[in-house]
Amino acid sequence: MNRFIGLFDSGMGGLTVLKQIIGSLPEENTVYFGDMGRAPYGSRSPEVIGRYAEQIVRYLTENYDLKLIITACNTVSAISLDHLRKTFPIPTLGIIDPVPKKALETTKNGRIGVIGTRSAIQSSVYQRKIKDLDSSVSVFSQDCPLFIHLIEEGWTNEPATKMIIGEYLANLKHSKIDTLILGCTHYPILREAIQEYFGNDVQIIDPAEECIKDIKNFLAEEGQLNRDNYPERIFLVTDNPDSFRSSGERYLDRKIHKVNLVDIGDLERTRI
Repeated sequence: MNRFIGLFDSGMGGLTVLKQIIGSLPEENTVYFGDMGRAPYGSRSPEVIGRYAEQIVRYLTENYDLKLIITACNTVSAISLDHLRKTFPIPTLGIIDPVPKKALETTKNGRIGVIGTRSAIQSSVYQRKIKDLDSSVSVFSQDCPLFIHLIEEGWTNEPATKMIIGEYLANLKHSKIDTLILGCTHYPILREAIQEYFGNDVQIIDPAEECIKDIKNFLAEEGQLNRDNYPERIFLVTDNPDSFRSSGERYLDRKIHKVNLVDIGDLERTRI
């Protein structure tokens, strides 16, 4: 049987990871869970983020035949990945681990920027992992909480969006970074506008592009790549399925035929 890859995020940002899977592993079955009713996670406490993540993983593992879980959310990967791996027997990959090495390979001047949600930036996970690999580099970080709201509203290229990008990223620009990590899976939707602000001297790293390499390697090593399979795509949300479908189709550049609604009360009554 061709089992599923499960992915989850607080909203639609994790679709950037799903898009990489569809492009690179088109025969894989996927089930995507967007916790729209409790988004965004970036302003939540670590305890709440951990509880939400555990509820979602338990729901997915109890209802679908999964071979792999992807925490398609930088905030969850930064705060809860180790706990999820200890709690559930299913292999679980995060979005962060392959990125520091890529950033160090990319930078020429040793000045790396990281942007993300408030919780992800406060966790210092990127800064710590980069410094563990090379203590000589300088890492500059900035939380950008309004970016998610702009993206969820579809405001990706408006003048107001460009103004907010400038307000958030001015300090990074003044710090003369030459490499920028998009430390939230929503942020690649703003990649063009962010690149325009910095110019071509700054190289932008999308963790989803690095994560797909880990996914492919894991499935190949475990002999679990799907072959000759017509893939099934399942979408689950905790609120606004119609909004998710219309926006998600833009993210994925393909039709989403059905989005299923999961009751938050059922999630919160799940045994943890």
